[in-house]
Amino acid sequence: MKLVCPNCGKESEHEIVSYKEVKDGVEYVLRCRNCGYTYRKVIKEEKMKDIKVIWSWRDKSQVKRYSTFEDDVISVGEEIRVDGINSLVTAIDSRGKRVERARAGDVDTLWVKRFDRVVVKVSVNRGERTTSHEIIASPDEEFYIGDIIDLDGHHAVIHKIKTEERFIHRGGAMAREIVRIYAKAIREVRRKH
Repeated sequence: MKLVCPNCGKESEHEIVSYKEVKDGVEYVLRCRNCGYTYRKVIKEEKMKDIKVIWSWRDKSQVKRYSTFEDDVISVGEEIRVDGINSLVTAIDSRGKRVERARAGDVDTLWVKRFDRVVVKVSVNRGERTTSHEIIASPDEEFYIGDIIDLDGHHAVIHKIKTEERFIHRGGAMAREIVRIYAKAIREVRRKH
């Protein structure tokens, strides 16, 4: 076991001389392999917390469970895995209040949304008419100004991207950052045979 020795102050391998279970953990008698100093140390057993989760994807929500160590700190905006699916924490209820972060042992409910896929909203301008569409994308998928996107068999070119912070007129953004994509329909010319 590698620990910082209280005698020499170096992080080094320690030999376990003996141990016994005590309340909330295990008391070890350890010997530093660097300086030979022998001392006692109680290492607390970490307890798990099973947390209620309201898990959402699109317009549906389900109650699920998430287990973690009681002393872990969970924050809004953090990605966690719920039932093996990447999920984003959107809100935390702790001790009857809505908070930005909390120790897992104090969390009543986590509000999360599926985050292995995100919905990217797209507004397509077709002259005087604008239609709304959605693209299901990976959170890290990138969209750039000038990209041609396929929407239900019709094509459009991206001319503006809105993120939470700004409008993008050059460059691109990851799907996780995008609030809406603005695109112009590409007029498709059909040839006569």
